[in-house]
Amino acid sequence: MEDCMRLSMRKLALWYTKTFKPLMTHDELDHIMATMGFVALPPVQPTCSTVAWKEYVYMASPGRSKSSSSCLSGSCEPSTVEPPRPKLPYPRIDGLHIYTYRAFLDAVNFYLEMCDISELFHIRGMPLHRSNDRSRKWRCMEEDDGVFVYREGTLEQTTYKMYHFNKLNSNSCNGYNGAIVIRDKGNNNKNNTPVSCFVPLKDIIV
Repeated sequence: MEDCMRLSMRKLALWYTKTFKPLMTHDELDHIMATMGFVALPPVQPTCSTVAWKEYVYMASPGRSKSSSSCLSGSCEPSTVEPPRPKLPYPRIDGLHIYTYRAFLDAVNFYLEMCDISELFHIRGMPLHRSNDRSRKWRCMEEDDGVFVYREGTLEQTTYKMYHFNKLNSNSCNGYNGAIVIRDKGNNNKNNTPVSCFVPLKDIIV
């Protein structure tokens, strides 16, 4: 793992597009979510996990039912499953797996139905913090050949299965094609356009 850390000194973070700043904790995220109609629930730590999670409930449209259509499974057909609740590990929300961020963005957009979710949030690579990140346990993100790392315990198995085994599906719904909204920090993507999730992360974040 130490060798991996030396070669992979980068992590992903959720950025608020309007201010172009990374969001590192729920304290920074809660206010933004509230302006969109989401109410934060108290963090909960599952018995089988060492990481606590914080969920958000959408209150702007309480009539949204279980039969609402969803793109989370790559289908726009009416769904009979419980509507998703956006959630992220607590208290820090930086250094997560790309699938964890995608699940959060998809859940948010399930309610907001934005054509381009990157106008609100996007994912961007950044260096590990020398002091804050040194004591954390990291794992290499297998989808990018070890270029990026994520915090151990912040990728749920159900999320991994949903996005890993269905990542080649690109069905469209309401103008949102399910691409992971990652933006390049360098100058080779001057327009800051969203990049498809099917491109290796090492090729689109510097």
